[in-house]
Amino acid sequence: MTSTPVIGIIGATGAAGRAAVRALADTRLWDTPAPTLRLGGRRLEATSQVAAALPTGDGMPEVDVRHLDIDDPAGLSDFCAGCTVLLSCAGPSYQIGDRLARAAVEAGAEFADVSGYDPVHGQLLDLDLPARGRAAVLSAGIYPGLSALFPRWLAGQGVGEPVRLSAYVGGLEEATLGSAADLVLSIGDGAVWGSSGAALAAWRHGGRTEHQLRVVEDIEVPFFPDRLTAQPFLSTEAERLAADLRLAELDWYNVFIGTHMRTALNRLRGGQPADDEELERSARALMRACSLDVGGRTPYYVMAYWMDGRDAGEPTSVSGVLRTHDTFEVTGAVGALAARALLRGDVPPGVHFAAEVLEPADTVERIRRLKSVTALEAITGSASEEFEAGVL
Repeated sequence: MTSTPVIGIIGATGAAGRAAVRALADTRLWDTPAPTLRLGGRRLEATSQVAAALPTGDGMPEVDVRHLDIDDPAGLSDFCAGCTVLLSCAGPSYQIGDRLARAAVEAGAEFADVSGYDPVHGQLLDLDLPARGRAAVLSAGIYPGLSALFPRWLAGQGVGEPVRLSAYVGGLEEATLGSAADLVLSIGDGAVWGSSGAALAAWRHGGRTEHQLRVVEDIEVPFFPDRLTAQPFLSTEAERLAADLRLAELDWYNVFIGTHMRTALNRLRGGQPADDEELERSARALMRACSLDVGGRTPYYVMAYWMDGRDAGEPTSVSGVLRTHDTFEVTGAVGALAARALLRGDVPPGVHFAAEVLEPADTVERIRRLKSVTALEAITGSASEEFEAGVL
């Protein structure tokens, strides 16, 4: 008799972790009986509360709650032992590095991370996962992650051969301490939102072109309800997307609503925090900036894309938008889909980014069903203008 597979979730009490647990406990995710969920967190009581909040009944997964301190190597090894897949929702990812992935591989498990940014990818290459017959899926969240998977799906929505893409990504939302700390560390490493790259750069005819674009302030962009600041940033994720789609041009803008967050980010450029206390102070400063920009309003986050192409010699166009009021729910759902793909053997051995290995159509359809997602659509031709004008 085949034993029930086990998915271990580290960081199960955080915002993304709770969302991932809910997604993995949804029996609609599974064609076969649901796997056992092993939840790990520093505070056993809080982790038990996450488990207690799950529905019960026939077909629901068995839940195993354990205390876990990821700074304890022996305890981490014990947690990973017996796991088929390990999903990390812990942070800050920049501090954790490849520690959890290495523990998973040593235990014979596959690995997924809702963060796991570019530096971790480089570290994991040293593990030679293909030789071990193991796979790791990194950046299995909303950005980076879904941010590059969505336009891959968009390219299959009647545009023919994609030629040109413009993207605007951002919104108004609160930050958790973990996500703010990751942002602090990524900025010090020359990255934004965990993805390395170059400000003001754009993709032109096969490669990065420096200083191609400029920051644009106080503008209106379709799908965004507020005037905004658009800050160009060509990430390595965006470069991989442009290369895969063979785009001639890609302009990518990170969007800021209000002034507090952008001002706080600019103050942090130029170096890493000297110690954990400085990191926490900087992270809490970002949290306060986010709260000031939100100002008691309903949070929202938008990913908007405009793609031009050619089909049979004729110009084509398609627009796409994702709108959500809870990025953590979306991140948790993408992480759950990465864990499912690993469990089903859909991911070949090696180190991968989620946007490049998750099936776009299935991912988009499942993300569209989330309660927090109020729009996830592709609009082709003349319908795009009506949609932008507010039909949604």
